[in-house]
Amino acid sequence: MYTIFAFVLMGSVALGCWLLYFLFRIQQKNTSEDYKRLFNGIPTPMYIYDDQSFCFLAVNDAAVEQYGYTKEEFLQLKLTDIRPPEEIPALLEFHKDLSKKHMDAGRWLHINNAGQRFYVSVYIHYTIFEGKGARQVLVVNIDEKMRADQIVSEKSAEMENMLDSITDGFYALNNRWEVTFINKAAEVALCCKKEDIIGKNLWDYFPNSRDGRFYAEYERAMTERVSVHFEELYAPLGVWGSLNVYPTKNGIAVYFVDITERKKIQEQIYNDGQNLRAIINNTRDLIWSVDRRSNIITGNQAFWDRIKELTGKTEGEVTKADLMQENLKIFFESYERAFDGEAFSLVRQRESDDEEMYYEVSFNPIRDLNNQVIGVNCFLRDITEAQKYLHKIEEHNERLHQIAWIQSHRVRAPVASIIGLAQLCDLNDPPNAEIIPMLKRSAEELDKVIMDITLLTYRVSDKDDHTNT
Repeated sequence: MYTIFAFVLMGSVALGCWLLYFLFRIQQKNTSEDYKRLFNGIPTPMYIYDDQSFCFLAVNDAAVEQYGYTKEEFLQLKLTDIRPPEEIPALLEFHKDLSKKHMDAGRWLHINNAGQRFYVSVYIHYTIFEGKGARQVLVVNIDEKMRADQIVSEKSAEMENMLDSITDGFYALNNRWEVTFINKAAEVALCCKKEDIIGKNLWDYFPNSRDGRFYAEYERAMTERVSVHFEELYAPLGVWGSLNVYPTKNGIAVYFVDITERKKIQEQIYNDGQNLRAIINNTRDLIWSVDRRSNIITGNQAFWDRIKELTGKTEGEVTKADLMQENLKIFFESYERAFDGEAFSLVRQRESDDEEMYYEVSFNPIRDLNNQVIGVNCFLRDITEAQKYLHKIEEHNERLHQIAWIQSHRVRAPVASIIGLAQLCDLNDPPNAEIIPMLKRSAEELDKVIMDITLLTYRVSDKDDHTNT
């Protein structure tokens, strides 16, 4: 009975073991099938290759699609067949003493069946496949990203080269005021080196720059996200800059032009202008200039004082229409002559408080660098005193002519009569023998004096006329 029971028990255990083994095999088969479906169905390329021969042992559908081989063709290839020839030495070197741990193998260049090259990121780990040591690899195609990064890198390098080639300064700051880029022109203008200033806080590197408008304007661009423009002097270097500041994603960009020389020229021009203004305002003569539309460009104080007398308006109020008076038309006509390139002077006369006044006006074309007339410079001076003096000289000359005429006609006639009568007298007559010769000699001497005076008078008169001419 015990034997029968033992036999039945042993049979039951054996049956149970067989059932467990059968269920385990079914479960194992199902797990393997699930793994295969997972391996083949994952959308990322995966393959398994022999750790020694590099032959492919398994590939999924995504790898077949990416590399362009059929699964049967793929399994006839080796790992080296999907690498460009120049990458193979690095591949072989990589597999020396390769760890069996899961690892990121980095970025590699692969090649597909059509010969097209593309970048991938490779993740690899050791496994056992069908009883052999193998490597399972997951491949992420990063070619588009790499190409895009390469384009960005090339464009960035191109931009840096372009910014380095321009003659104006440029630098960029992040939101911590650290210099992230500076071009060569800015290095020269700011007397610094790129390797010394990159990554440094601008205000720490140039502490005195907070004293001017720099910090306030930069902060406004940074916080308000607006573009600003200003001109400022960095006193420690004596450098003037015309700055444009633009907000960027992570800070600001500063574009500036070194205008130090321009400022010096402007200062010199201003000083020269002040000196010239002092000179032209230190005269009672009127000096002014007009453009091609006959609008007044500038004038000295004497000119504006005269304009106020004529129009009742000041420098900022007077217009061209205010000057279109009948007695001023001569000036506009003369402007046109000067615009045609002629330089000339006019003498004009006017009545003032029952007194004759005279003035001379000079008109001189103003030319640009291309020798084109762009305006007219005018100079008016009062020549009344000179004209009065000239009139006095003319009157004096007239009186001299009258004296000469009297001497040559009215005085000389009696002398001639004396000389004639003396010649008629008989010298043999004793009373006349001594007197007549003396009388004749005196008359001849008087006649010579009259002739000398007359000649001298005409010479003086002729000289005055020549001088006035």
